[in-house]
Amino acid sequence: MNNIFDFKRFGKYYISDLKHTFDYSALTILLTSLSGVIAYLFFGVMKLIVSGEWMSYGIAGRCITFVIAFYIIVFSVPAKCYGYFTDKRSGTFFTLIPASSLEKTISMIINVCILAPLSYILISLAADSLLCLLDPMAGNSIIYTVTSASGELHDALAMLNGQANFEIVTTGELITGYILNVINWILIFLVGSLYFKKNKVGKTFLVVILVSMVIGSLSTWILLPFANSGLIERLSNAENVQHAFTLFKFSTVSVAAIEIVGLMIWTYIRVRTVKH
Repeated sequence: MNNIFDFKRFGKYYISDLKHTFDYSALTILLTSLSGVIAYLFFGVMKLIVSGEWMSYGIAGRCITFVIAFYIIVFSVPAKCYGYFTDKRSGTFFTLIPASSLEKTISMIINVCILAPLSYILISLAADSLLCLLDPMAGNSIIYTVTSASGELHDALAMLNGQANFEIVTTGELITGYILNVINWILIFLVGSLYFKKNKVGKTFLVVILVSMVIGSLSTWILLPFANSGLIERLSNAENVQHAFTLFKFSTVSVAAIEIVGLMIWTYIRVRTVKH
């Protein structure tokens, strides 16, 4: 049997890990997914008690709640699913499971990067659509609003690109960038959950803030000479602006992809070398 990756062995392990992930995170994902509906009903009941009229916040408030709850999932689910990793008893049992480190790592990444956020999105949007169907005063659903907004965004970007005479950014590039950013955040908190024994989310946030401060200071120190070298004046040329935008988009996506690959490798190394 292949000690690195075996499809049959991985399938058996993944089913077991999926059941474990469901047991540990299903309630959290469900309650977070329904937080928009719960908040809507809460404010509606409060308004009904105070004024005798049923009224709650509209689509803007529900969209804000949807985004906030989504990032709660992003930050908390990795620790919720694999927080046991640093526990001496549970972590030792994890290392003894008959599956390779690569298989365990892939299973982790699938669960926290794909299944958890996708489950949240599907449940939350379904609950919001049902709410709008049952309560006409809720207004348009999030699905309808996002679909309409995406069309308007596409038209706005097309107009902007036309005025600039070159492609500044497209809807697909924005969506791709956002997805890469979300995966990046999830993997950061997955790595944090595999290292910190307590207060995993808070300590990971603290590390991210400190690292961001260091990188920001170094970036300023490195880029400041370029700002004083007449680079801004040279960018006033339209052709140079186009090249600058193209380089910026390419470098942004490349850095995000490198970070994701690096975090995946880091996760694998941690799983492979952990000792309790």
